[in-house]
Amino acid sequence: MGTQERDKTIDILRGVIMVLMARGHCFSAIYKIHFTESWNQSIPNYGSNAIFLTRWLSNICAPGFAMLMGISLSFYFKYNNDNQSVKIYLFKRGLILIFLQQLLNLPSLFFDLKNIENIHLFTGSVLYSLGLSMILCSFFIKWNKSSQLLVGAAIIFINYVIATFILQSSLSATTQNTAHFFENTIVHLLFTPGENKWVSVNYPVVPWLGVAIIGLGVGRYLMENKNKFFDKIWKIGLVLLVLFIVLRIMNWGDFNHIANTNGLINFLAIIKYPPSIAFILVTFAILFLLMALINKITSNRTLYKLMQPLLVFGKVPLFFYFAHYYLYIVISKFTNHHISLTNMYLLWLVGLIILFPICKSYDQFKKMKLPNSIWKFL
Repeated sequence: MGTQERDKTIDILRGVIMVLMARGHCFSAIYKIHFTESWNQSIPNYGSNAIFLTRWLSNICAPGFAMLMGISLSFYFKYNNDNQSVKIYLFKRGLILIFLQQLLNLPSLFFDLKNIENIHLFTGSVLYSLGLSMILCSFFIKWNKSSQLLVGAAIIFINYVIATFILQSSLSATTQNTAHFFENTIVHLLFTPGENKWVSVNYPVVPWLGVAIIGLGVGRYLMENKNKFFDKIWKIGLVLLVLFIVLRIMNWGDFNHIANTNGLINFLAIIKYPPSIAFILVTFAILFLLMALINKITSNRTLYKLMQPLLVFGKVPLFFYFAHYYLYIVISKFTNHHISLTNMYLLWLVGLIILFPICKSYDQFKKMKLPNSIWKFL
């Protein structure tokens, strides 16, 4: 199975995730609201169905990135079957992602020097978890696909158990004892979000590593038999969706979030920080169903042409990540704090229109570089 076949599914799905992520960051930068569904807090008050859906649909972004990274690593290993060189490549790129995470918020100082108060010694956000997961995935990349799926699921479950039954009574991050600072720092970097004077972490690596390892297994199944894979993936998506509904009715798998079956928002709301079992089930269900839908679309030439902007965004994910992040911050400096949700959506679309030619030019630039160029890492 060639890379062109992969691009029609994986890159377009990645593009869908990118534009949804852009909408989420536009929402927080321009609409000035950011929700945190945390494992040790109550579900936020979203205010309205429209705001809730705006937030809820963005939930597929982080698991989508981690899963698609695992799938891409499986492809990379197939076409570069030298285990040592693969490990070196993943180690280098993983370190670059972790390093870039630390630089992401520095430009905010140009807008307000007071922002330096919110900058920590180390930031553990999405690029951190993806970078470290990429490095750790190198140790699982040769495993058979069934083992990868089982280990990935087990890691997610173990993290849920640790957070639920061991860390509920963990020490406060504000404790002044140095040993407690160290203890909490390790806990935040690995298992549950949190911050102290050293670190600020909202994407601990362990659960997202589990998602990435599942992606390794999914990639192996996809490479073996594409037609068989897409014949089954939408069915698996429906099964996961049913499991999510059952777990919410049973009030299990979403930390301390008790479902209210009379309220749609409360029922659908899920804990993202760290990802609960319910969160993983429903987001994977949506991702699998989207993957199957995109596969159908790519067989229709007219519809496939309409998806080209998504394909462009999906081919340059890291560049898009930084470009859109700064673009919406800049746009926010020219908007009123009381902007309507409708106008926020319009500005989101304006941002995507601006980003398309920029990303397309960068993709062309990247193609002209040698295989060992630093630009191939970005």
